[in-house]
Amino acid sequence: MNALELFNPGRKPQPRMVRRAGIRICGIMHFGLNTFSGREWGYGDESPELFNPAAFDPDQIAASCKAGGLDGLILVCKHHDGFCLWPTKTTAYSVAASPWRGGKGDFVGEMAAACRRAGLEVGFYVSPWDRHDARYGRPEYVTEVFREQLREVLGNYGPAFEVWFDGANGGDGWYGGACEERRIDRGSYYGWAETWQLVRELQPEAAIFSDVGPDLRWVGNERGYAAPECRGCITPRPAPGSAGEPAPGSVDEANLGCGDVDGRLCIPPECDVPLRPGWFYHETENSSLRSVAHLVEIYEQSVGNGGFLNLGISPDASGRMHPVDVKRLAEFKQALEAIRGGEFARGSIALNGGEAVLEFGGCRRINFVELAEPVAEEEKVTAYTVSLRSGGKWSEVFAGESIGLCRIRRFAETEGDALKVAVKSALAPVPELSVCVALAPEFRRDERETLRHPDYRKLENPAVSGMEMVFELPEETELHGFVFTPVAGRPAGTPSHCRIFAWRDGEWQCIGGAEFSNVRANPVPQVAYFSGTRAKRLKFVATRLLEPAPELLCAEFGILSCSH
Repeated sequence: MNALELFNPGRKPQPRMVRRAGIRICGIMHFGLNTFSGREWGYGDESPELFNPAAFDPDQIAASCKAGGLDGLILVCKHHDGFCLWPTKTTAYSVAASPWRGGKGDFVGEMAAACRRAGLEVGFYVSPWDRHDARYGRPEYVTEVFREQLREVLGNYGPAFEVWFDGANGGDGWYGGACEERRIDRGSYYGWAETWQLVRELQPEAAIFSDVGPDLRWVGNERGYAAPECRGCITPRPAPGSAGEPAPGSVDEANLGCGDVDGRLCIPPECDVPLRPGWFYHETENSSLRSVAHLVEIYEQSVGNGGFLNLGISPDASGRMHPVDVKRLAEFKQALEAIRGGEFARGSIALNGGEAVLEFGGCRRINFVELAEPVAEEEKVTAYTVSLRSGGKWSEVFAGESIGLCRIRRFAETEGDALKVAVKSALAPVPELSVCVALAPEFRRDERETLRHPDYRKLENPAVSGMEMVFELPEETELHGFVFTPVAGRPAGTPSHCRIFAWRDGEWQCIGGAEFSNVRANPVPQVAYFSGTRAKRLKFVATRLLEPAPELLCAEFGILSCSH
């Protein structure tokens, strides 16, 4: 028996997961030194003096999330930079060393209390990776720092509906001034069995999320999508080439987004995606939030494909939700309410001989169906059809292989007076299904929608050689930054670190560099700024790749002509 099976006994959902099923949409809130430095992943050397959200209003943040349709909020208590948002005893690198509240503030405590006042469930994330702490990489970091931080947060700020872990572990960092790269054995370093047991002891009702569960699994991307026939059950596998057990940061990602028909463990996917291009607030992205149509699409391909939606929320440097974020969240909730407003039939229907009919009581227009298996039972359906009756004749409108927690399907608007669901095959008898039928409004996403900056200028036809791209500009141009767009799903050849050069005075001069934080999981356009300069020739050099390749890979490259 591996560590996962100690915490997850099989295909039937445990009571904590039956309760968790009632929280279809939650948020994860990123706020910290990165909010003030403009980074996504801090190096660990940023001064605590940066942290000073002068207008911090936890009730405004919580109320905005509740008004946006979220039922829970996971607080990022410590990100990879190691800065703790509560006055911890484990390190001096915390809010206690900042000017905020005169060093007496407790961001986590104030936010947790505000969430509960707003009617939000509260969850917590403490980053396993710590780019600040000199002890990272040694055993004492896990026992004296990481687990003690978990003990403080879960012991002082609960109850928690979810405890969140990720796979970002090890790499470059400050590490107490060492400024080096540190690699750990991701399968064994954190002692996941002992760490998960600590969570169970302190917060027994909390669902534990990580790449592999044991209660909720990562869906394998940060776009918010699960596969159309995604299943809640899965048999996690070790990372290719690993001889150890599957663990956060060390798992075969091939089946995370789809699960397995015969999966041994019930670990449904949680689909995380930021409201903005990245996870932290950046002022330059105020016009780049995901559209309402995009959010509805994400909802229907996360929750609607048998998963949960976790939407990234990021207050601004004042300590409040920016008005554009507040507005977009409210619009998203209104869109979901409009869909529910189109419902005209909902209920549980018993199956007889594998079939069930839902009568409408008259002819109705329809374009939307939501199905679900009983939430407290293991998923069983492996093939089904849905048909509509019109003029006394049945016509199939769609078919599928998986239902599980939820399956939402849209189709061309049509007319009928009854709906029939026929289970064609199942792992065990299916006694009943929940069905919702609606004429739902459509939210068409503009294919031109972009998460780029408004002052972006695309550059064409680079001369590519190995790890270098050289661009010839039509004229000398004012430059303040660049945007590198990776090729999604192609880590080989994708840069994780780079430098940018301008041709000046007859030679290449370095004008900046960047780390593309989190580009593997969230391959959105990567933005880097530098001091303003003028140039007619630019050279981009990849200094490190996610995975080896003979030549760097780039979907698109452009420049920013305005400072941020």
